[in-house]
Amino acid sequence: MRLAAILAGGFLLSASAANGQSEEGQVSPAPEPPQAETTLPEVVVEATEEEKAAPKKEKSTSNSTAQTVGAPVDQPSQPPTIPETAWGPVDGYAATRTASGTKTDTAIMDLPASVQVVPREVISDQAARNLKDLYKNFSGVQQAGNTLNAQSEVRPFIRGFESDVLLRNGLRSTESGTVDLINVERVEVLKGPASILYGALEPGGVINYVTKRPQNVESYEIEQEFGSYEYSRTTVDLTGPMSANGALSYRFNAAYTNSDSFREFMELERTALAPSFLLKPTSKTEVLLDFAWTHETQPYDTGIPITADGKPLASDSEFVGDPTLDGRDIDDYLASVQISHEINSIWSVRNQLQFHRADAKNETLRPVGNDNSVIALRYQDEDRRIDEYQGVLDATAKFTSGKTSHTVLLGSDVLYQEETRNRFRTGSAGLVTLPLSGDLTTDYDPPPHTRAPTTDAQTVQTGLYAQDQVSVLADGRLKVLLGGRYDMFRLDSAGSTPDIRKEALTGRLGILYKLTDEYSVYASASESFNPHLAGVVDQQGTPLDPEEGLQYEAGIKKSFFDERLIATASIYQITKENVELFDEAFFAATGQIAYLPGIKQQSRGFEFNLTGALTQQVDVIANYAYTDTEILENPGDPDTVGGPIGGTAPHTASVWLTYAFAENSQLSGLKLGGGVSYVGHSTAEFDTGVTLDPYVVVDAAAWYDWENLRFGLNVKNLLDEEYIERASTTSIAHPGEPLTVIGSIRSRF
Repeated sequence: MRLAAILAGGFLLSASAANGQSEEGQVSPAPEPPQAETTLPEVVVEATEEEKAAPKKEKSTSNSTAQTVGAPVDQPSQPPTIPETAWGPVDGYAATRTASGTKTDTAIMDLPASVQVVPREVISDQAARNLKDLYKNFSGVQQAGNTLNAQSEVRPFIRGFESDVLLRNGLRSTESGTVDLINVERVEVLKGPASILYGALEPGGVINYVTKRPQNVESYEIEQEFGSYEYSRTTVDLTGPMSANGALSYRFNAAYTNSDSFREFMELERTALAPSFLLKPTSKTEVLLDFAWTHETQPYDTGIPITADGKPLASDSEFVGDPTLDGRDIDDYLASVQISHEINSIWSVRNQLQFHRADAKNETLRPVGNDNSVIALRYQDEDRRIDEYQGVLDATAKFTSGKTSHTVLLGSDVLYQEETRNRFRTGSAGLVTLPLSGDLTTDYDPPPHTRAPTTDAQTVQTGLYAQDQVSVLADGRLKVLLGGRYDMFRLDSAGSTPDIRKEALTGRLGILYKLTDEYSVYASASESFNPHLAGVVDQQGTPLDPEEGLQYEAGIKKSFFDERLIATASIYQITKENVELFDEAFFAATGQIAYLPGIKQQSRGFEFNLTGALTQQVDVIANYAYTDTEILENPGDPDTVGGPIGGTAPHTASVWLTYAFAENSQLSGLKLGGGVSYVGHSTAEFDTGVTLDPYVVVDAAAWYDWENLRFGLNVKNLLDEEYIERASTTSIAHPGEPLTVIGSIRSRF
């Protein structure tokens, strides 16, 4: 392990008695002896110019309009002020705490890593309907061109590498078929390798979405959205106590979406239910039960064909294939329980158990070739199920040893995954060809067939990890984050695919120094480990070695107005070895699936983020990213060495602003918003010879609050820009959504 020498002996697990409990790395001073009563002279405190200009928003929860039962109608009560935590709602746009990077409730300004948070208010203001709608708010995050059979959710590219795993409340949710945002409180991106905390992952980073928790203050919210292409969405968000003493509370989220599309035949129907319950039998113990079910049906959309220079060969609305086939039918189930207990003033434990099932069926004609005059399609009929059982046990200790403060995390996790896949595909003799000059829809009569088992695999991942967040020097200004993990990976597969047994040590070291209370600088190094799954073998049938990643990162953080506005700038370099790359030449010659061994890739870049309140009325979320990817080694195709990794634009930028008129103005209750997103030149994900043009998308929005109602209007792609958003190859490219209008009415009571 490359960091082993640095981390060896790095954990300071002092058994000495604590001088007092510390708050996230702050040194707890010893109690001072009592002093004689003294009369002090009058002191007048003048605010600085920066403090005078700072936004003065009142802290609130996500249920900011909720009323206490029994309050007078003419003077509605506000919910009690609740300090922000890493698992709760955010007041405004700027989150100040996160758990994604440490599994502990940590201040973002104290973390020697890059973590970005998009809170519920941004999700609502931008009328986001899917996770991919939020990617533009994160620097270095783009939509992958990979069109997946088993899920409609679009995977992200993070710092140049495709991330195939989502985290939900810090637990793995592999290959989620679809994610409905109705019960999502905040979406976070941890940049760089996260294997030390979460096991097998890509080195670019991971998305963790945090769900809404039950509240002990009653709040009821109903919203109706309607818009272009017969779009309709009804949502419900209910929460409140279930017992007189507030020990038991609930939350119920539900959403029903029904919509056509600018794409022909693309009728979407989605139902999402997400109940949760929070039990606090004592002041030191809580039990959170969390359930979610999402069902979605929609034709399989493979986009349109394009030329090698990214020009469309069909209109952006044209459907390719047979719209009468079953398309996608997705069910996603989640059930989890989290038990947290504070043992004493030092130790606390948390146990999480989760079951996740992704059940997806798809039937379609999938494009496999395009010569600019004819497109070839292959019939496929697939049934796939992935069951995941996960258990995590974490113990956290907060204590001081001399003048050094520690937050120690000791943990273990086990993930059992069972995947079954049954599929039928026609061979080359059964391809359907359609001339691009004519109608690209066809009435296909599938041949008699039976889905044959192609995957029957069981995976067990077990990990043991330890981490120490150390604060030293005066006021804990120097922060040191170090950790290590031992992974055991086992894959048992039916059929000819060899079983796999792998073990690995990974580590992380980060240092942050607070130059002032507002400025922090940091540097870090971290590793990743990601074994390949069943079927990833070379031409001789030998499984590829696990992917390994190493990142170096340095950055600076600046907070303004008491952390109401936070800016971060960072540079990084990631190296990834033993990359899984499909051997297309071998497949074309033999019809057998194999992968090229010995692939090494690199990603380097710069990122800037600005999030929060510019003034009392103006909120902003903005970013810029420069991502430079390169193939360093490819023994099977040396001509690609020095070229880029497919699918990532080197330059991306986005800014979103809102302005709320002051309460004492004639336009009180009115709020305006708008944003611009830019994506530079990029390529198809699986063919870097296919280039995509840059594009700019402008959005606008307005809202009006009147009593307990909010009226909203969002206009997406205001200038009706025509562009290709992402692409797999010349056969599969997805056009961007044209001008779209969404209206909404929301009632809170």
